[in-house]
Amino acid sequence: MSDHTSPIQAVIVDDEALARGVMREMLAAHTDIEIAAECGNGFEAVKVVAEMRPDLLLLDIQMPKLDGFEVLELIAGDVTVIFVTAYDQYAIRAFEVHAVDYLLKPFSPERLAEALDRRARASPRRRRCRTAWSWPAARGRRRSSGFSSAIGPTCT
Repeated sequence: MSDHTSPIQAVIVDDEALARGVMREMLAAHTDIEIAAECGNGFEAVKVVAEMRPDLLLLDIQMPKLDGFEVLELIAGDVTVIFVTAYDQYAIRAFEVHAVDYLLKPFSPERLAEALDRRARASPRRRRCRTAWSWPAARGRRRSSGFSSAIGPTCT
């Protein structure tokens, strides 16, 4: 019998091509991770998550069109998320929506490895993000994101 398990299907979401490239290079050291797609904005991310149902979303927060939290609202919390951002002020909110980690750019390959280890150790319930508006206290306060079904090009 084989010990082989399917690789973790990951999607990188960042509006900066350079940041996506750095993440891609760092993930190359992790043979259990396969990059299923890269997205340059939140609309692309929503479409790819719906189509591919990846295991892991490496998600920037500040992006044009839809920010990382709006992406989570639209995908209904159906993926494990590690936030990857240059802004520290969103950390508390990230953990409130049950992100498994929060990487502050620039980060080291060792710090990425810690985040991936944390993902592996997290319970299945903890690994799935919840949107803030899905909690009972926040129901009925969901704001419109302006999302339409015309999302745009598929991620590469």
